[in-house]
Amino acid sequence: MAAVEPREELGEEGVDDMITLNDLNEGSLLWNLKIRYEREQIYTYVGSILVAVNPYKMFDMYGLDRVKQYEGQVLGTLPPHLFAIGSACYSKMIKDEQNQVVVIR
Repeated sequence: MAAVEPREELGEEGVDDMITLNDLNEGSLLWNLKIRYEREQIYTYVGSILVAVNPYKMFDMYGLDRVKQYEGQVLGTLPPHLFAIGSACYSKMIKDEQNQVVVIR
């Protein structure tokens, strides 16, 4: 097993966008995801990439009201969410008149 670098201190809430971490290493990334998962914050950004951690339970976070909240917003102005990525892709598609791609793995 490869060694994991020491993690950065992230406080009790972690960070919404891991690109803001001073030490962008495996230890800090995993620790931040753990903190957010324990707070039921299953979405986290790494720049324009959305990381989703399966919560193995249902959340009430996918209603029409949430869609409207993210509609037309600049990526990163609201907490990380799948709808933020969808809205950003749609806006870019309309603005640039070019297809967009979302990779789900």
